[in-house]
Amino acid sequence: MMKNPVANEWNYSSNGMDLSNDDLHVWRASLDQDRTTILKLSALLAPDERQRAEKYLRSIDRDRFIIARGVLRKIISAYLHIAPCEVRFVYNEYGKPFLSPDQNHRALSFNLSHSNSLALYAVACARCVGIDIEYMREDFATLEVAERFFSKDEFETLKAAPAEQRTRAFFNCWSRKESYIKAIGMGVSYPLDGFTVSLASNVTPALLKVDADATEAARWKMYELDVAEGYAAALIVENPPVSLRRFQWNE
Repeated sequence: MMKNPVANEWNYSSNGMDLSNDDLHVWRASLDQDRTTILKLSALLAPDERQRAEKYLRSIDRDRFIIARGVLRKIISAYLHIAPCEVRFVYNEYGKPFLSPDQNHRALSFNLSHSNSLALYAVACARCVGIDIEYMREDFATLEVAERFFSKDEFETLKAAPAEQRTRAFFNCWSRKESYIKAIGMGVSYPLDGFTVSLASNVTPALLKVDADATEAARWKMYELDVAEGYAAALIVENPPVSLRRFQWNE
């Protein structure tokens, strides 16, 4: 059951295609779909996406990849007013997908993330955006992992957190860091310990500092997304302010 403490936070209407330059849309989708839906979404994929799907050894992972990419095509096509199978993606040197420039007359930017049975999609106009969702695993949220990947300040904050809050704080940090490196288009090639985010539950989500550029943090706004029990999720957008709206995707 998806936890939704804020009334109507996730709008189940599909009327979310009116996107202005000041809007930021986030879509949530379940990756547990019936076989008919999976086949329909698979038919939308490009050959390279189908090849990527076939590389997954487990059928559940293959199906969830197909759903995640098929839903992406459905969402983006609605903004572009073209068929989902006609959407063309190009990729930068780090593997981040973008819309083919000849189709992107609206200057759309997007980002997607999926973990376990949920996917999130962020869509904006003329500004970079990054999103990340993580299924929280206590066995991964260790101080040893944090010391290896987090900045010194993040590690010290995590170490000082009460034990019962540490898993949540760990994944707050992880998802926020992932959202930033995805937004700048460099993914895991960017050193995770080269910048600092907030992670304590009583502190506003934020990119606090970037070691290589003292002015970088000021041009970003970060959000925590309450998507479902057992998940941590973060969203970051360039050049705020924006008006954030949340939508639930349904076939």
